[in-house]
Amino acid sequence: MAETNDIIRLIQEGGKPDEVLASIGVQTSDLPPVMMPFLTTLFSFIVSMKESVDNNSEQLRALNSQIEKISNLLEAKNNTNSTNSSIPPSKEGLRKPNRKTGLREPSGRKRGAQKGHEGKGLARIEAGITEEKNHYPEECLACENLTCCLGNMAAMATGHVYETATVMIDRKHVAYSIVCPKMKKLLKAIMPGEVKSTQQYGNSIRTIIIDTWATGITSIKRLADLVQERIGGRISEGTIMKVIVEFAASCSSAISKIREYLISAAVKGADETGMRTDGILYWLHTVCNEKATYLYADRKRGFRAIEKDGLLMNAGGILVHDCWSSYFNLHNTTHAICLQHIQRELRGAALREKGHEAYFKRLEDFLLDMRKRKNDAIEAGKDCLDEETIRRLRTEYAALIDEGLETFRPPKRKSILKLGRIPQGKTRSLLSRLKENTDAVFCFIENFDAWFTNNESERSFRISKVRQSVSKCFRTEKGLSGFAAIMSVLDTANKNGINRIEMIKAVLDGTADTLLAPVLV
Repeated sequence: MAETNDIIRLIQEGGKPDEVLASIGVQTSDLPPVMMPFLTTLFSFIVSMKESVDNNSEQLRALNSQIEKISNLLEAKNNTNSTNSSIPPSKEGLRKPNRKTGLREPSGRKRGAQKGHEGKGLARIEAGITEEKNHYPEECLACENLTCCLGNMAAMATGHVYETATVMIDRKHVAYSIVCPKMKKLLKAIMPGEVKSTQQYGNSIRTIIIDTWATGITSIKRLADLVQERIGGRISEGTIMKVIVEFAASCSSAISKIREYLISAAVKGADETGMRTDGILYWLHTVCNEKATYLYADRKRGFRAIEKDGLLMNAGGILVHDCWSSYFNLHNTTHAICLQHIQRELRGAALREKGHEAYFKRLEDFLLDMRKRKNDAIEAGKDCLDEETIRRLRTEYAALIDEGLETFRPPKRKSILKLGRIPQGKTRSLLSRLKENTDAVFCFIENFDAWFTNNESERSFRISKVRQSVSKCFRTEKGLSGFAAIMSVLDTANKNGINRIEMIKAVLDGTADTLLAPVLV
């Protein structure tokens, strides 16, 4: 006699009632005639219910799979921060992660100054005015013999307290005229170029305004109050804006020198960041290296902005960037990818792709291992790695990328009616980008002049983000462009050890390009 499971399977496979009854030893002739139609209907109902359950189970599995994907995406988005994505730290607010989760690796050294560090205390300052105050024992102050004892006292300690004083100087320019008795005509003296009206501020006050504006990062109204406190005279907000605008225009010669240097620089970085201006989104672009910074503003982010500015169109050497596609349209430079950006993206992928965290960790460790090999070689006095090592690293890298592409296959087209490119998803797109730009990934290890990161470019935006945090936006494109010009000059001066005040005075005097010429070579 058939088992219960066999009977159920026979019914599910569409067996007829007489076959099912025969399997359990029951003959149809032994049953009343009315039972056969009933059993036929019952078996058909059971089969249809089984098909319905199967269909529902398949739909539930598909639905569960979709829910799991959405859940993973939401979890990954919730865990996204500046350490595993391109989100800047300024956008994290109170959700900023613990510093221990950053990309910086521990050095193993104690905090503070290291052993052998050369300390720098306050050295003696040569002052223009010296005031001396003598201090005597309290017991001697009320003694009638104080005058007699002064000659016998010895100085036991000396302390210097340095102060500054702001003195307003009125440089009065008087121009004379005379009717020459010899030439028989009126002769008039010519005022210097700095004297444009009967009352104006000189370059020293202009320097205070620009220095306070550039480093204080405050509102124009507050800036007017600060300058008033320093010079002792009221200055209007309109005057301050005029000084800033004129100074930005005066930076043109220094900007030309910076552009000329960066065009021929062996290595440079490029990046861009959004800035709200005139109620819409503008982009602040940078091209820089360890000696110079050039900032420029444009309505566009991509290649049209690069082409319009022209610096990178004429530049050669190595260009380090964050893999933004517009930069790859520059065919006269050797491209290098910022691998710290890739490191963050790999950490973000590990959050999205549950169960594959070990793979992304291996790929990240591979990049860090290449960096260590380069640093070790530099410490050993080498300027390159041998070809066999690079070939072996390229082979290992290709195998890692192919492994990921095999794991994260492209999705199938959902409908034959939908045309166009099938979205590859963030993870596969990242791996495809790394495979396509293998040469850019290996540029930093094949050419020791190239950088592992593009942090130099990101640092050049810091002051602009502070400005945005205080002012929230720029009112006009001219204001953003002026800010970019001034910060380009001052940041370049800072990188080369030129005093900021000295640089501002040089711009006002028209000698900024001469001051930068010896260092930008």
